Amino acid sequence: MRSAVAHWGTREWRKNQDDLVRDPTHPQAFPSMYPMDLMGRIRVKLAAEDGNLVAYGFGGQHIVLPHQSIGSVVTVTKFRLVNGITHPRALLILDRDDRVLLRADGLWETYGEVARVCRAANLRQPTHLYLGSSASRKYQPAGRRRALQTPRFHKAPGYAKLRVRPRGRSLRILALIVTFSVTMVLGGSLGALPAAALPEWFGAVRTLFGIIGAVLGIAAGAWVGAAIWHVWVDAVRWAGASLAAGGLAPAGRFFARRREHEGSWLVAANLSLFALLVALVAWGPGVGLASLAHGFRDSSLVASLRADGVTTRGLLVDVPDYGTDDHGNPTVNDVSTLDFKANGKLVEATDPSIGGRPLPLDADDPIDTSVPETVVYLPDDPSVVAAKQQITGSVWHGAPTANLISGGILTLALPPYVLYLVLRIRRLRFQRAKGLVEDLTG
Repeated sequence: MRSAVAHWGTREWRKNQDDLVRDPTHPQAFPSMYPMDLMGRIRVKLAAEDGNLVAYGFGGQHIVLPHQSIGSVVTVTKFRLVNGITHPRALLILDRDDRVLLRADGLWETYGEVARVCRAANLRQPTHLYLGSSASRKYQPAGRRRALQTPRFHKAPGYAKLRVRPRGRSLRILALIVTFSVTMVLGGSLGALPAAALPEWFGAVRTLFGIIGAVLGIAAGAWVGAAIWHVWVDAVRWAGASLAAGGLAPAGRFFARRREHEGSWLVAANLSLFALLVALVAWGPGVGLASLAHGFRDSSLVASLRADGVTTRGLLVDVPDYGTDDHGNPTVNDVSTLDFKANGKLVEATDPSIGGRPLPLDADDPIDTSVPETVVYLPDDPSVVAAKQQITGSVWHGAPTANLISGGILTLALPPYVLYLVLRIRRLRFQRAKGLVEDLTG
């Protein structure tokens, strides 16, 4: 059994140590998110007291709505106040003229709690309004009662909005964002460092290691951020309890390890496993086959130039390639180009990407690159050309070989990994079905 309150466990639930103990004689309704203060006490609820509806909110808010002033209670998926914007889910208590007396944001009607409160206060059953329902059209402007039009309400005299969020929530969210951003960026940077330290001859697998390291670092950073946040919140709760008790509260009660796994972590793990499958396919068969095809192409080019090529002097220069992007903005790409004379004519030919990439241009100022090179070209077709240093040695050394090895290893790892994913999905489906059976039979 899982407790509905995040910081309580099953043992505390059974010992009735929280605010969610059901009392048929004094029913209470809570929003589905159970808004709590730092001490873990639920501060937002709706109750029936002395035949009246009483709403409690943060900051000690206490609103009593007399029975005779209430016309109906409705829960809405979307609604608008006249001349206002569209608001999400909420509980609305209307007067006898269908004007809003009290607005409480959030999802309230879940398992009939609001209905039990209404019965205890001798009110009509609450109505749920959703777009397209016949009941929602009653609250649409006359003459414009279309099926999917948002219901509109007027504010009643004495209109009040229940505070369903504690003060300082924006600051806490900002602190949470800053904490997680710092830990995740730092974790991702540290995770990518080992891959960045690898030499370039590791090939495309170096990029794969970098991506995996960064993802694992970000996940570790998220875990560290959550741990820091939990410790901070636990410390504030402990300090508040100690101050209220006039002494030191037992630390183990507040800093105990959270044993229940969050569903968000499970979702993140499943998404990471799926992303890893995509990476294995891309860097396994994808990189392996691409490296093999490029290797054969480079081997054929090198063999042709070695057998029938003519040697001459030339220059490595930059010939910019001008174009436009999808938005029509001009773009400039630096292209490594060999400038030489062939058959008495000046020829400019793009340097081939033998071994994975062409000859590098000047990193500081590519446009001014002018490096003397020994050029080898085919007399019948001077566009088939390469620098002599590019056709010296094997085209398979360095990165191409590393790509083939890593691609083969990752391809072999695909079948057992796919089998693991299938077994994992089957186990999750079995656990979900088992949980449903337990709920039905419990």
